[in-house]
Amino acid sequence: MSAAPIAYRHELDGLRAIAVLAVLGYHAGYNDVAGGFIGVDVFLVLSGYLITQQIMIGLDAGGFAPLRFWLRRARRLLPAMVPVLAFALVAALILKGDGAFADFAGHFLSAGFFYSNYQFASEAGYFARASDTNLLLHTWSLSLEWQFYLIMPPLLMILHRFGRGATILGLIAISAASLAYSEVLIRAGNANWAFYATPPRFWEFAAGGVVALLPRLALPFSGPLLRGAGLALIFWMILAYAGGPFPGLGAGLPVLGTLIILIAPESPRDPLRLMLSWRWMQWVGQRSYAIYLIHWPLMVAITPSEMNQSEGILTVAIPVSILLGHLIYRFAETPVRTGAGFRESRAILRHGTLTLAVIAAIGLALPTAAVLALREALPLSTTRATITQIDRARADYLDLQDRISAGDMPNARYCSFDDIASTDAMLACLTDPAIPEDTVLLIGDSHGRDVLAAMLMAYPGQHVTMLHQSSCVPATYIRGRSLCFDALNRIIETLAARGALPPVILAARWWQGEHENVSATLATLDAVDADTLVIGPGPTFASPMETHATEAGFAGTTLRALAPLGPESFAFDIAATSADLAARAASRGAEFLDRYAMVCTGGGCPVFDGATGPILYFDEQHLSPAGLAWFAGMLEDTELSAFLER
Repeated sequence: MSAAPIAYRHELDGLRAIAVLAVLGYHAGYNDVAGGFIGVDVFLVLSGYLITQQIMIGLDAGGFAPLRFWLRRARRLLPAMVPVLAFALVAALILKGDGAFADFAGHFLSAGFFYSNYQFASEAGYFARASDTNLLLHTWSLSLEWQFYLIMPPLLMILHRFGRGATILGLIAISAASLAYSEVLIRAGNANWAFYATPPRFWEFAAGGVVALLPRLALPFSGPLLRGAGLALIFWMILAYAGGPFPGLGAGLPVLGTLIILIAPESPRDPLRLMLSWRWMQWVGQRSYAIYLIHWPLMVAITPSEMNQSEGILTVAIPVSILLGHLIYRFAETPVRTGAGFRESRAILRHGTLTLAVIAAIGLALPTAAVLALREALPLSTTRATITQIDRARADYLDLQDRISAGDMPNARYCSFDDIASTDAMLACLTDPAIPEDTVLLIGDSHGRDVLAAMLMAYPGQHVTMLHQSSCVPATYIRGRSLCFDALNRIIETLAARGALPPVILAARWWQGEHENVSATLATLDAVDADTLVIGPGPTFASPMETHATEAGFAGTTLRALAPLGPESFAFDIAATSADLAARAASRGAEFLDRYAMVCTGGGCPVFDGATGPILYFDEQHLSPAGLAWFAGMLEDTELSAFLER
């Protein structure tokens, strides 16, 4: 059966317009489009539909040439990428500290050579730089698409030998396996890999490919009904998204909605088809690739340290992105796509090779001394120097964290639910015979681990055993999709029954509201007559230090010259949370150390240790190693000293 070419479907440009505008609204921080990120999933399905169609037409005609196909795809992707890479390069030269700029050099290469999805998957982590400071983060989807282009031709060439029916069944089987793999990754806690990698995302392309091989429905009135149902599913996800695992089955609604629209018959009088074919939607849809490419680096550049989900300046970025996307479409995409000099394969190969060579040369040159010297002459050099200091503090902190996690700290025993999967294994870690009898048990999150580091500095002879879990108040409860401190009360009771429960310190970030969960833990500790100290929250700022440094630079000053940061800069009411936590501790006979009052005096929290000292924080909440030493110096003659002496 021969696959006949299908006429250009203008409605699909309207669908592209919806998808790209949803992404722009989401990235601009509009709460009304909380699921706008699924515009990318719409693009993936459309790509699978169109590319499968194109390949099968060539295979059915007996004239499909994979190399020619790949060169034409490169001709489609590269021209718009070049000005976007140039824009991101200029922004990085001016705005990034040395550490972030070194990262950008790798991002520049991975984006230009379409493997950035795997680089970003490898970089994801709790202490990774905020994703909304990465100028080229959005290129993961383009890398995914290019990898799909590489895989699909040989796959279809194999399946095509067995007929169209076998091809459809093969794509369905591969799609099902890919979706299952995505679900397995998500349930195993590898959501980043499920999001970025090609195998767990391939099902979205393949689903579009299956529909490309099926006949469009031709039932009476099915056009408006199917388009209405498909648009309803897409808009429901965009407007009513309330969180949950993603992608996997979480991407099911937008994928299904797009598939339903694709299979709908032409129906010339269908009002929804006419709506999707409106001229302005066609205009936006045809430029959607360029608009998508430019919008993210533009938004990062105008909010270079943190995209605070603001509807202010980022709203302005939406029309500017559309304008810049049009210019890229008009002066980069169109001339290459339609120009006589770019039609032959040899010409595409020649120009493409030269383009990639230039991208490689620039990417490899970025970390060199010559480029670093050039940056010294660019505006905001003082701001970049401060950001570089923050970067170094982050690197030193991560080294310290690695030492703690590896058990390479004298007098410290570290047991983390991040790595230990069962209650019995945790009990085994906490009762290791090598742990001295004079240990104390510290339970907490990364802030608790910071307290551990400060205690080891302040009291070098004190043994500390830590029961840790990232992002969790020391209590058993559900946080998002994670179970915090599984069976913590049973662990405490078991240790007490064995006579192995030492004095207990609870320390965490104590995010307001979540701090209330600790009441159950305090009740259990009280019931087993444990000697308990609660260390209250330190400051958690609404924005990281890099944001404050950049804003100070734009204002013509420096972060060091700013006054200490007060409550107006906090992410939540630290004082009220601390007071409530103190009351909860007192009600159960536990002592309380007011960390906030220690480090923030007169309502302000210093960012540097004195007029010339080092920076105290490397992000919005964690003390730098210098900050930990500064905090350790405050711990003498406190409730903690008296607690340890007992």
